Amino acid sequence: MDQTRFQEAQNSYNAGDYRAAAKLFLASAGRGAEGNGAAYHMAGNALCRLRRYQDSVTVYGHALRDPLYERRGAVQANLGAAYVALGEYAQAANAYESALAEPDYTTHYKALQGLAGALLERGKIEEAAVNYRKAALDATNPDPGRALVNLGLCFMGLGRPADAVEAYKAALGFEEYKGRGKALSNLGQAYTALGEYSDAVKAFEKATQLHGYKLSQAAVSAYETALAALENVHPTVEGWETGEMVPIFVTEPVKEPEQPTQPEVFDAEKAAESLGMGDDAAVTDFFSITEDQMLARDRESRRAARQETRGPATVRILVIVAIVALLVGGVLGGGYALGFGWPTARSTVGGMLTAYGSGVPVEKYWVAGSGQDVATEMGMVPPLQSFTVDGLKRGSQVSIVSVTVTPKSGAPMKFRFTLAREGVGWKVSGVANDFGSTEAGQ
Repeated sequence: MDQTRFQEAQNSYNAGDYRAAAKLFLASAGRGAEGNGAAYHMAGNALCRLRRYQDSVTVYGHALRDPLYERRGAVQANLGAAYVALGEYAQAANAYESALAEPDYTTHYKALQGLAGALLERGKIEEAAVNYRKAALDATNPDPGRALVNLGLCFMGLGRPADAVEAYKAALGFEEYKGRGKALSNLGQAYTALGEYSDAVKAFEKATQLHGYKLSQAAVSAYETALAALENVHPTVEGWETGEMVPIFVTEPVKEPEQPTQPEVFDAEKAAESLGMGDDAAVTDFFSITEDQMLARDRESRRAARQETRGPATVRILVIVAIVALLVGGVLGGGYALGFGWPTARSTVGGMLTAYGSGVPVEKYWVAGSGQDVATEMGMVPPLQSFTVDGLKRGSQVSIVSVTVTPKSGAPMKFRFTLAREGVGWKVSGVANDFGSTEAGQ
């Protein structure tokens, strides 16, 4: 190897003239591979700086053929980075694993993070999580926060938001971590997935207000979901935690005489108003009166009926009709506020994906918008073989359906479909890759 040219190349590299450096490093190499490992190694680095990744792969290969060169681990790690830039993730993973096996290689956290990223791109999320965790625990890692944020990303991809929360909180525990805004944004999305909306809002607001972080589209959607959920907090109705409300078709509710105001236990008035139910006072009154008051009302109705010379059977029918009408109106209004409706969020997404898989237009499942917008959004979803609805987060105006799509080729992918209220039902307003719903650490 020509040492004079090698030093000139090093000077050019240090000065940022990578084009000249690459030429000089290659010129400094002698014939054959032996003794020229350093020249090829640095030439590969210069070519990477110039984004000539395919050339750098070739040159790194020459460096690895030098049996005397001792920095083989560093060459393998850089080779892995070049493969990642080319999108050749299987080769990248092999290169990073080779780097970790070299006895001369000491900065394991770099190869571990690179390996984890390559595995993540290949859909091997569990293996990626293992390597991000190793990188975070590496004592030589000066910035474990980055690995922890990416570990949280893996947990979110695995449908484990509680573990993601712990990973993001651990990252925030390192004062030197510079991506605190990003970690807080991801933390907010994990809290939203858990239904812990108050903590989610706090995390999002810290990210934006304390760190000036600009939320991604996925984060904005999660933030709006959390805010909407906090604005529509209602008591849980027995049996409604997991099911969908069946369609109910109701005529005009029967009006009851106005009763003295009682303390409300359910905001049915607002829910009924949203549905255009008509007699709002009667609906609210039904949810506020006591059982004794209801019985007294029943007795009064029967007495009035007898005075009008109506038979007992007719009176009972009228009373039942009145109470059933109020019950149905109250249930429908309460269901609206709790995020139920018809068509349901699940059935809307299910119908859309079934149509999409069959090649049928899906515009009718979306909120009003141009066909081109729908085509662009649906372009994120690959041609599918099957799909599974994994979960549903309800809100009165915004709901999110999580779906695993099994494409016709490739590994299963997770998506989040955002739905907006349209009348008493739901229409799709957006789609995002759930795997990318939180952002990778930098």
